[in-house]
Amino acid sequence: MARVTCEVEIDAPVEAVWRVMQDPTRRGEWDFRITGGRFTKDGLPTKGAQFVTAGRLLLPYSFEMEYLTVTPYRQTVVKLLRAHGVPVAGGAGSWTYLRDGDGTVVRTAFRFELKQPWRFLFDPWLMQPVMYLVTRWSLWKLKRLMESKKVPLA
Repeated sequence: MARVTCEVEIDAPVEAVWRVMQDPTRRGEWDFRITGGRFTKDGLPTKGAQFVTAGRLLLPYSFEMEYLTVTPYRQTVVKLLRAHGVPVAGGAGSWTYLRDGDGTVVRTAFRFELKQPWRFLFDPWLMQPVMYLVTRWSLWKLKRLMESKKVPLA
């Protein structure tokens, strides 16, 4: 099972960072893996709410996710319900938000497991480093977006 943890410091209020990150329709603005997203149940980040995100590597794929825990401006925990177009068997993740003066530290942690035989061939020796790099890159893109002042902070 691959595990990835990354964090970034962003010079923006936690409330603004939270709003952008927890809106699946904005996920493609900062996450390199994602081209779009939407809520499918309970259109807010609340426990039990569900959302889908879509992406494209060589072929299109999507993930259906559900919120397990939502503590506004502090943490969300999600689990994978279904993956389409990629050999992912299961996974879960969290975003933790720490107020740092006027800024925010965002920490993301997730784990995922590939289906057989992919698990044996690629996980974790290949997938873990690749997902770490893509996640790190996505968090830097989020940082640039939030600090560009193109996102309303209020």
